[in-house]
Amino acid sequence: MPQLTIDAQAIAQFQLNLHLTEQSDEAAEYEIDSTDDVFGKLYRVWSGEKGINLLGTFYQNLDGFWVSQSCNTSVRDNWATDSEAIAAILAA
Repeated sequence: MPQLTIDAQAIAQFQLNLHLTEQSDEAAEYEIDSTDDVFGKLYRVWSGEKGINLLGTFYQNLDGFWVSQSCNTSVRDNWATDSEAIAAILAA
């Protein structure tokens, strides 16, 4: 009988996609803007009725990965796409 191997990355991607689908209705409540930084664009994710609560920031590094950092944490995660970085901030 063949054994199934579990790919942690595939599971994480599936869970992220599921979360994005569940959050799609709430996504209209979020706003993203950018500011010029010394090293390029820094994108900010805001929430609230008037976009007054900063949830986190993200940027694209020199290797092409998107780096997200939610507010109130020093943890930075790398993502393949900007959508994944945004979803990570919204999920935090």
